[in-house]
Amino acid sequence: MIVPLLRRSPVPILQPDQAWEQGGSLLPVAAFIADGELLLYYVVRFGQRPLDNVLCVARSADAVTWRKPDLGHGTNEVMRASGHENGWGTFLPMSILHEPGEPEPQLRWKMLYWDRPDPKLTAGLCLAGSADGLKWRPLYERPIITGANDAASMVSGRPELKTPFGHGTHLIHQQTFKHNPRLPVERDNLGKLHRCISVWQAKAFTEPFVGPALILEPDAEDAPDLQFYWLSASRTPSGGYLGLLHCHHTIDQTMDLQLVASEDGWSWRRAFNRQPILPLGPRGTFDCGMVVSPGAPVEFNGRVLVFYHGRPTVHDGKPRFADDPPIATGLGVAEFDSGLFNL
Repeated sequence: MIVPLLRRSPVPILQPDQAWEQGGSLLPVAAFIADGELLLYYVVRFGQRPLDNVLCVARSADAVTWRKPDLGHGTNEVMRASGHENGWGTFLPMSILHEPGEPEPQLRWKMLYWDRPDPKLTAGLCLAGSADGLKWRPLYERPIITGANDAASMVSGRPELKTPFGHGTHLIHQQTFKHNPRLPVERDNLGKLHRCISVWQAKAFTEPFVGPALILEPDAEDAPDLQFYWLSASRTPSGGYLGLLHCHHTIDQTMDLQLVASEDGWSWRRAFNRQPILPLGPRGTFDCGMVVSPGAPVEFNGRVLVFYHGRPTVHDGKPRFADDPPIATGLGVAEFDSGLFNL
C-alpha cells in the first residue's frame, strides 16, 4: 500500500513574526474547523527563555494565508506558563479536545499540557478547561502525572468498551522507558533505555488517570536503533483511532512519522508496511532533520491536513547536514487524501 501523501510544505506556512514570538520556534498543537475556517493552536517555544513559552491561535480560510487575531489584549495568546522553573521540560500544551456534548460548560474544551503550577512540587502533566477554547483555567494546582516526561497526548476514549483498566472516557498516551541492552547508544541521551508508548485511562476527565500500561514498542521487524518517541492519537469519524507514531532513530538522531490505527486506543497496528507517512524533507529544507506533530489530523475541503514542526537539526541539536548553511525551523502542513481516515 502506497502512503497517500499528496503534498507537503516546501517552506514553512507560519513564522514567528509577532513581537511576542521573536526568537521562538513554532509547534502545532491542534487544529479545528470554526466558522468555516481553520483554527490552529500553536506553541511558541523559546529555547533560552522557556518561561516565556506561550500558546497562541491563528486562522486561515485556505491553509495557506494565515492571520493571528487580536483576542482583545493586543495579541493572539490564549495561555502562558505558570512562571515557575520546571527543572526538566517546559510549559508545553500537547493536546486540545473540543467536546461540545460535555455537560459542564467550562470543560467543553479540554487541554493536556506540561508545566509546574506549584514550585514546591515537581513538573508534570496538567489539565485545563475552557468554555470557548480561548480563555483557559487549570483544573488543579498540581500535575496529575509526574512520571516519565512531556511527550504525551490525550484523546477521547470509548466508554462502551472495557479495557484492562475498565471503562473510561479519556486516554493519555505517554512516552515511557524500557531497558534495552542492545540499543546503540553512541548519540542517545538515555543509555540502555529505549522509548516506548504506555497508556493511562480515566473513568471521567475529572477522575484520576490510572496507569501506565505498556502498549506499543519496537519489535524484531524494526531497525535495532528505532525508538517510539511520541504517539499523537485522535478519533476517526468511524469511531476508531489513528495515531501519528514519532519514530526516533537513535544512530542519526532523526525523527519521522509512521501511521498506526486502533479500534480501542490500546491495541495498535502499523499501517503502510511501516513506511513513514511523513518522511524527512530533502536536504536543504526546513524539515530535513526532524518532523514533529502532536496534534490530530483535520479534514478540510476534502483533504486531511497534518500540521507539523520541521527542523533541519536532529534530536541532540546538531545539524543533520553539518556542511549546510543554517536553516530556520518552521511550521508546515502535509496534505493527504480523505481516505486516510478509513484505515
